[in-house]
Amino acid sequence: MNVQTNISAAELDEANYYSVRDTSYQDLLVYAARNSGRSVLQIHREFRRMAKSHSRLNMVEYIRHGLFRHDDFTDEQRAAYISNDLHWPMTHICNNRGWATVAEDKVLASTLLSAGGVPVPDALAVIDTSPRSYPGLVKISTPDQLRDMVVANIEGGLFGKIVDGMVSFGAFRVESADATHLICSGHAPMTYDTFMTNFVGGNAYVLQRNLANHPEIARYASALATVRMVNMVTDNGVYCPLAVIKLPQGDNIADAFWRPGNLACEVDVATGKILNIAERAAPEVTLHEDHPAAPGLNALTLPHWDKLVEINAEAARVFAPIRYQSIDIAITPDGPVIVELNYGGGFDLPQYVSRRGMLTPQVRDFFQSHGWSFSAPAKRRLPFFGRK
Repeated sequence: MNVQTNISAAELDEANYYSVRDTSYQDLLVYAARNSGRSVLQIHREFRRMAKSHSRLNMVEYIRHGLFRHDDFTDEQRAAYISNDLHWPMTHICNNRGWATVAEDKVLASTLLSAGGVPVPDALAVIDTSPRSYPGLVKISTPDQLRDMVVANIEGGLFGKIVDGMVSFGAFRVESADATHLICSGHAPMTYDTFMTNFVGGNAYVLQRNLANHPEIARYASALATVRMVNMVTDNGVYCPLAVIKLPQGDNIADAFWRPGNLACEVDVATGKILNIAERAAPEVTLHEDHPAAPGLNALTLPHWDKLVEINAEAARVFAPIRYQSIDIAITPDGPVIVELNYGGGFDLPQYVSRRGMLTPQVRDFFQSHGWSFSAPAKRRLPFFGRK
């Protein structure tokens, strides 16, 4: 569907993100009661116990993980879950915070990774009207400069993402262009002036050549898929407890799991074999036996897996002061390419997709070794029905 917008692409995505993110506390309680055969009061009491424990789960997470289905989980399995609300404090306690900007600035991160011999996307330019310069990259500050760059490099398409953006807000894919207009996926044709003023807004974007999925992955994804490697850098090496491949579907050009219809699959870290196929349907994550439209995804072994594991470890060591991190890696016909390195990495995606909590003994030991206490009591009060 073509969409003409007068707000920036990032603002539009952010609005869409929040529109699909949450459901009211009361509606979630009613949903859980209807789908579990238990009373609202029973659900509420059980949720309060988890919310007050080390896991600190919120109601959206409790329902989305399916934990209200009492007989599907043991107490030990429930105790392995951890709220994404704790992601930032747990991340900060592990990491050298001075490295946060280096990781989250996509130009800086790619420059450092490339210098370390790690494959990264081919960046052409940065769209930015601020005074900042970008050594080694063309800087685009005017509509005419944008037109010249896009028209000269449109073959194969172009992809843009905000230099310091997160969760794919504002990402765009240029499909075609001429001397007066460019067309981005899902949007009506825009003049270069409109694109710069309204679509880009005040954001800085890195402009890259499109990457293609490996043929064994392409039939299951509408755009570039990436493997999320959850990394814990220890004195003994890089430990990856979980891996997930994110697969864009339909008209989505980015693989973020929050985008409606996108799929994500747990990947066995040792073998590269796909284990689970999940979709973030509201209010509960749905597990599929196979790809809904293209059978063969279940139990597929991802190509170039050994190489992917190798470059993941290389990239993680380049950013070793970020002890808890995650890396998104595309698998192209020519092999793995590091798309992004993240300072930290949400706890929600790995748990949603794997259908189990992250807190294995090894993961607990890692965070405890950096000073996190899983016995600390919750500080927030939990009023009945979520009312303050």
